[in-house]
Amino acid sequence: MVKGKKLHRAWWILIGCILLQAGGTGTLSNCNSIFFSSITAELGVGNGAMSLFVTIRTILTALAVGGVTMLYKKIDLRVLLTGLSLLGCGCFAAQALFGEIWQWYLMAIPFGIACGGLVTVPATIVINNWFHKQVGLVLGIALCSSGIAGAVIAPLCSAMITTLGWRSAAALTGLLALVLLLPATLFILRLTPEEVGCTPYGEEERQGATIRQAKSSPLSSNLVVLLLCLLLVMIPNCTMQMTSHFSLFAQQEGLTLADAASFTSMCMLGNTLGKLVLGVINDRRGAWVTNGIACVALLLATAAFGSGSLWMPALCTGAALMGVSYSMQAMLPALLASQIYAGQYQKRYSLLMTVGTLVGAAASTAIGTGSDILGSYRPIFLFFAVCCGIGVLLSGVLSGWQKRADQDVTAAH
Repeated sequence: MVKGKKLHRAWWILIGCILLQAGGTGTLSNCNSIFFSSITAELGVGNGAMSLFVTIRTILTALAVGGVTMLYKKIDLRVLLTGLSLLGCGCFAAQALFGEIWQWYLMAIPFGIACGGLVTVPATIVINNWFHKQVGLVLGIALCSSGIAGAVIAPLCSAMITTLGWRSAAALTGLLALVLLLPATLFILRLTPEEVGCTPYGEEERQGATIRQAKSSPLSSNLVVLLLCLLLVMIPNCTMQMTSHFSLFAQQEGLTLADAASFTSMCMLGNTLGKLVLGVINDRRGAWVTNGIACVALLLATAAFGSGSLWMPALCTGAALMGVSYSMQAMLPALLASQIYAGQYQKRYSLLMTVGTLVGAAASTAIGTGSDILGSYRPIFLFFAVCCGIGVLLSGVLSGWQKRADQDVTAAH
């Protein structure tokens, strides 16, 4: 960690990425749903109407990822991320001034663009540029910070809503996110170490690691495998959207806003631990076992919420397991791209991430509208339990296919 007697600058970059994740993903993205029940109650609109805001925001987030990434080499990273931080925090705080649902739909456009430029992708790219050793550990630490921030800030948001009202709470939450983001974007983060005359941490081990990871699986040209991988990515992306409805679920079931905040906090803790645990499992057993275990966790989580029981220990445990959906939404495209498409990593990673995000965006509105039609979220939770069971089976099937394909290649040589 220390180069000579001096701490390598890459570790300061990690601190910047932690702040970026805490302010962007942990606060702006993950805590927005805490406000939904208060907003829908005041406006007198249904869950589906509020969910459309999430859908628009998520679609713009997915579309912005590629566009913003292209700007990294054209615009100074500090200028780009600072501008996106001001835009995103300003949009979040501006909710305090809104009185009609269409204003949220309009705001979802710039807010989605800001989120697309701040969540996950910039931290991932910066860390891969600055670290050529311990990349998995460092990336896990950075991504975990969003879950920790969400777990701490979600109950704070709930307390502010109860004490000050949701409008004042929205303005203060936007300001809090800005306080976390600006130190990182203005003073710490740089796109590459070469910009400041540094070399990456662990550069001497880079070449060997790259050579080991460059070979694609024999299944990489199989269209059916690609379609199944896309399906696997869709499952956690869609299941994750259920967490945006915790406050609406609690309202529907006669629970309190504090209960909904507890679900969100437990979910963020599950997200944090999930990234670390699943990362270890992937290192030891590979992507198929990792995904299978994650889908089992999500099956248990959705079944707990769909069972009809309002026993809080069971629901809080289910909420913690639901956090695995965030872990897999962030990690699974990278794990599958590495497992099957190592030689085409960037291209396949982009495809898996974009498709998963877009399908998840559509699922958000379908979930809210479905709860309005059915009068309950329970059948929707049970539907996702079935989907997660399918995910377990697909992981087993793909694992078997890859083992046979590898054996065939070995036998041929």
